[in-house]
Amino acid sequence: MPKQKLISAALLPLVLCVAARAQPPAASKQPSASAGQQIFVQKCMQCHSVNKDQVLLGPSLWGEMTKSPHKKTAAQIRVIIKNGKGKMPPWGTMLSEQDIDNVLAYLHSL
Repeated sequence: MPKQKLISAALLPLVLCVAARAQPPAASKQPSASAGQQIFVQKCMQCHSVNKDQVLLGPSLWGEMTKSPHKKTAAQIRVIIKNGKGKMPPWGTMLSEQDIDNVLAYLHSL
């Protein structure tokens, strides 16, 4: 019996160390339309308008997002943002998943 207590006591520091390093999964942040608007102004607005019928280098996203049903799903838009399409460059290496979530929240708020 004493050997079992000794083994348990010997393993206790290891168990505590592993438990201390184990972090609960990070709670994903809720998408923020206001943060998405800031990103849109910085990265997207030079090519995309959010005004009705105003076409710049790319289509106005007002029409893309305000008509029902939407022309593209959020998943399709995410792929286009990440990989680019036509003349649009890929943003996947420059925007985090949270940034893209925020941009999508902004676009859905239009």
